[in-house]
Amino acid sequence: MYDAATMHISSRSTAALLAVTAALCAPAAARAADAPAAPLITLTAARAVGTEAVTVSGTAPTGSTLDVSLYVRYSRDLPTVLVSRSAVATKDGRYQATLRTAPAYFRDAILTVVVRDPATGSDARATLNVAAPNVPAPPDETPASVQH
Repeated sequence: MYDAATMHISSRSTAALLAVTAALCAPAAARAADAPAAPLITLTAARAVGTEAVTVSGTAPTGSTLDVSLYVRYSRDLPTVLVSRSAVATKDGRYQATLRTAPAYFRDAILTVVVRDPATGSDARATLNVAAPNVPAPPDETPASVQH
C-alpha cells in the first residue's frame, strides 16, 4: 500500500509487484538496450578445387582469436565426427583458413564449418557436401565405344 502522508510504499510485496509491473510495462527498446549484442561473425565456406579441403573466410571483431571447427556427418545412423579444429586470428577484422577434409572423403557426406569466438560466445555456421576434389575431365567420361 502507498502511504500518501509519508510518500512510501508500506509493504514489500506491493513494492515487488510495482517493480515487476514497471519492468513489464517498459518499452521493448528499453529492455533490449540492457543486453549487449554479441559481435557478429560472418562466414563463407567453399570447396577448394583441386584438393580435399574447404576454404573459409569472413569477418569478426578485430584482434579476436577464433576457433574454426570442421565436422562431418556421413549418415543419420552414425555420429557426427570432428574432422579438424584450428585457431585463427583476425587481422583488420578479417580471417581466412583452409581446412583439410581428407578423413571425410565419402562423397555426399555433409560438412559443417563452425567459427566461434570463445571470448563472446558468438558463432557462425555453414554447411556443404563433400564432392570430388576436381572438376570433371575427359578421362572421367565413359568412352563412346563402351556406351550402349
